[in-house]
Amino acid sequence: MPHATPQGGGAPARASRGAPYCSPSVAPGFAHACANGVRAVGMCGHGAEEPDEEFVPTRAHPWETPLLVVCVLVGVALVAAAVHTLWTATGSWAWTAIAAAAIPAACWTVRGLRYARERAESVKISPTQFPEAYRSVVTMSSAMGLARPPEAYVRPTRGRIVTDAAAHGLRRYLVLPQELFGPDGRPRDPDVLAFLVAHQFGHVAAGHTSFWRRVATLGAELVPGLGTALARTMEYTADNHAYAHHPEGVHAVRFLAAGPDLYTRVNMGEMADRARTDRGGSLLLYHLLTRRPSNTRRMAALRDRRRRGRVLL
Repeated sequence: MPHATPQGGGAPARASRGAPYCSPSVAPGFAHACANGVRAVGMCGHGAEEPDEEFVPTRAHPWETPLLVVCVLVGVALVAAAVHTLWTATGSWAWTAIAAAAIPAACWTVRGLRYARERAESVKISPTQFPEAYRSVVTMSSAMGLARPPEAYVRPTRGRIVTDAAAHGLRRYLVLPQELFGPDGRPRDPDVLAFLVAHQFGHVAAGHTSFWRRVATLGAELVPGLGTALARTMEYTADNHAYAHHPEGVHAVRFLAAGPDLYTRVNMGEMADRARTDRGGSLLLYHLLTRRPSNTRRMAALRDRRRRGRVLL
């Protein structure tokens, strides 16, 4: 079940459970490798006299606020330039105001249609449909201090396993992929489900689903690498929330990387180390343009809680 973070400290150190050589700064999801005699580089410490200082897991990624400010400024500048150009071309403040109002109106419409699609096409999680998942959603929502549990839906995916959180008006909702559930409708791995639910609720708690935040940063999406960089910091922030409330499910990244059938065969320590060793121009460009941190970088950030997660280089 989810665990709330005690006041005045970070998440409980559980890395030593069954793994006497693991450092307290190593995430619990990596403890199994130490217990099995696998000691990946940078994964386990030996004989440390004092544990390394650990940052508060629910803290936002340090780059999120600066990038948010830059994205808002860029968005405002682009809108101002567009309004000035339109007014210069037409000389009509009425048409200029209508064009400026069309931006949030279009955003509102798109968000509404997206929500309508989930309501019309997806299966809603309820006490009678996926009851275990429903209990996880309600319990995690309460533990994270949300005013009311967001709606949750299940939908089939095509290829990549992705969870999602969004909002429309006063409604908040999340979408879970069908791969999280077995043929009987029960979660394949309750810890994975709880971690991914906490991750999405982290987006809600951090204000990432806000309508006006989305409108204010919309212009930054036109600048290559800027909007995506902000999106990656938001993912790291949501991971911090998930780690704080359910660290036992940190191996959920394995599930996202390898799928429901092979994820137990993934060595998280080995894959996390590739975030440091893998190099190449195409790989760097990919990291700059993707909206989600790569699985290797997410694993590295979840393994070493002293690091905040790489956003650019």
